[in-house]
Amino acid sequence: MTKTVDKLTIATLSLVGLTVFAGAILMPSVASADDSAISNVSVNVPVACTMTGTGMNSHNATIPNGTYQANIGTTTMKAVCNDSNGFAIYAIGYTDNEYGKTVLTNSTLGTSSDIATGTATSTGSPDVSNWAMKLATNSSATYPITLDNSFGNYHNVPAEYTKVAHRDSGTDIGTSAVGSELTSTYAAYMSKTQPAGTYIGQVKYTLVHPSTHVAPVACNNKATTISEAVCLQDFAHVSETNRNSIIASMTPEQQYTLKDSRDGKTYTIAKYQVGNSGNYDVWMTQNLDLDLQAGETYTNEDTDIGYNTTTQQYDTAAWSPIRSTYQPTSTYIHEWCQGGTWNSQYGYCENNNTPESYDPGDLYWNATESDYSDWDVYDVSCNFSTPTPECDQTLNPISTYVSSTSSTSQYYLGNYYNWAAALATNDSSQFNSFILVEQSICPAGWTLPRIGNGEDSFYSLWNQYGFSSSSINGSNKLWTSPLYFATGGYFNGTLYVVGYFGYFWSPVPDGSSLARSATFYVDGDSYPSSGSNQGYGNSVRCIARPVADSVSGGGGGPV
Repeated sequence: MTKTVDKLTIATLSLVGLTVFAGAILMPSVASADDSAISNVSVNVPVACTMTGTGMNSHNATIPNGTYQANIGTTTMKAVCNDSNGFAIYAIGYTDNEYGKTVLTNSTLGTSSDIATGTATSTGSPDVSNWAMKLATNSSATYPITLDNSFGNYHNVPAEYTKVAHRDSGTDIGTSAVGSELTSTYAAYMSKTQPAGTYIGQVKYTLVHPSTHVAPVACNNKATTISEAVCLQDFAHVSETNRNSIIASMTPEQQYTLKDSRDGKTYTIAKYQVGNSGNYDVWMTQNLDLDLQAGETYTNEDTDIGYNTTTQQYDTAAWSPIRSTYQPTSTYIHEWCQGGTWNSQYGYCENNNTPESYDPGDLYWNATESDYSDWDVYDVSCNFSTPTPECDQTLNPISTYVSSTSSTSQYYLGNYYNWAAALATNDSSQFNSFILVEQSICPAGWTLPRIGNGEDSFYSLWNQYGFSSSSINGSNKLWTSPLYFATGGYFNGTLYVVGYFGYFWSPVPDGSSLARSATFYVDGDSYPSSGSNQGYGNSVRCIARPVADSVSGGGGGPV
């Protein structure tokens, strides 16, 4: 993903940011250099969309007190996209690197002189300084786009991501494409008492596809406390000092709610002490629930890819999965195993190195019984090729279940991912040498927990909190507060052993066909570090990436 920020200046006004979600264009691959048989040529054309701008950083005007000026500069944005389901463009105020800030600021004069957004009319009635944005489309473009939300006239700069234009079908793509064009201009009125100075504000434009894609989520990347860290990805993009400050501000074991900017879903997180060191790990206390979208581009800014262990920063990286999340169907076994060979005897996908994800819908544990039978609705294995009343979501939709306990949401099981999807890769066969893999499907700043007894590991957490999985004798610390590790079973074409076993991926391969997973059983307190077949769908539970230095005082420390 590339970013440019355009500055519209009034007296000077400043403006415009551009964010691009782009797919990679793959070159044809040939079976071998000396084999010219046409049957061996394989060409893959991925979904790819981009947006570029001209006239950036040119929005400047000098506006005397009591006067109005329109059409301050022009930026022309061109979108090309071969997604047959179209695309949408969103806008948001983005000033001083803070989303949702729609004022024109003057760092010298202070906030009391900021200029708020408004209609920026020429009448000056009431006599209040304000600035506004206006958009226009090029109707002669090869693929014209449609404006949304009255932005064809001067309009307040939106404080949240707001759709300003869309096209419901794709455009051409390539270096000579005419594409779809959108122009932005700005207007401002200066009150008679507005102090002289240079004021700067910004608008950020983001292209997403398809046109029905979930709206972008704005994160406050200047967070200094947990209450200000709106999004999970903030853990990757705030400074290390602020990140440690966020962690230090958290009360141990208290649940906090943060949002995943990729789809707007919210998760609870908490920090837990590691041994007697005074250090803490920060965990998501719910399983990941991100639905994969084939052809959508995930970047180093929103996903745990491109992490550099030397610099402890995210290098430029992108991942465009070639599989989507599947919902239950009668033919799901075959869909799940598109990337491999189905082993009908043992029920798993052999050599499945391509990403697969499965969404079972809402699945909760009632948390009122002392044994493992109180799952709603799955307390037995469910085979979707031969639905039963317990498993058929049409006859008995599990999403209708409502618990009387306040912590029900903690037990939501999320999606199941094979190991390739858990690693955010389209080919996990490259990872087979028992070495930890430094990337995952977790949000940026989060990663898959390790297997072992060190910090940022499953077993350090479980041991620290006196883990015993046995619910038969009433000791169920693993899946009750404050840990919330539910026994979600696994998926292999059948949602299997839900309520009996829990399986969570680690980032460590176990040879060419297995990967290490943390496993526990409800009828005992053993938790072997097992090797799961990479084609299985296991749960993903994310942990915040460690930081370089400890925080003194307040129980902070590396996470």
